[in-house]
Amino acid sequence: MKAFFITLLCISLLAIVGTGAYIFLSKEDINSASGKENVPPVQSQQPTEAKKDHPAKTGEGASKLKELSGDTKDFLSTFTYEGYGEKIAYQNEELVKQIISDQHAYLNDLTGWGHIDNVDTAYLAESKEWQKLQDDVERLRTEGFAPSEAVNDMWNAEAFMRIATDSADLNSLRYVHRIFHDMDAEINGAEVDKEWGATRAFGAETETQELYEYIKG
Repeated sequence: MKAFFITLLCISLLAIVGTGAYIFLSKEDINSASGKENVPPVQSQQPTEAKKDHPAKTGEGASKLKELSGDTKDFLSTFTYEGYGEKIAYQNEELVKQIISDQHAYLNDLTGWGHIDNVDTAYLAESKEWQKLQDDVERLRTEGFAPSEAVNDMWNAEAFMRIATDSADLNSLRYVHRIFHDMDAEINGAEVDKEWGATRAFGAETETQELYEYIKG
């Protein structure tokens, strides 16, 4: 009789344990089927990029930056504008239109939508795209534009390009973009939100004087 009660007790315990295990496993299956993981979410953290001060001191001009190479210092030491009677004139208008359009698109990708904050100017200086831009600026000056203020704009573009890559001056990179931006709007009729007045060919005297002062001080 005693053995009977012990056997009955064991059967009852097994039934209770089995029922609990079944319920637990059923819950696990439901969670797995729903694709949910019982892992607490990890808070994502994005580093905040420190803002860099502009390297050219107020009133001194970017041409006085210590980081500039000897070639750039020599270039800027004699930097000046030629006096032209015309705002814009062409040797090869089709060449000008094509280069301006292509390089404006490149500079949009390089500087637009916040990309400028991530530009590595040391890498940029060695890139094929940047070297192509350098070549195209010279072609515009010597083959595209005829003697006119647009030639002075190309000298400005070269000056800003030199300063940008020598000293990591992102403001100079912005000015390069603005020159091509304004020219694309005026020469090709490109749709833009605004013009910056960054060219001697199409801008106001006040804005273009600011560019010269930025370079020379």
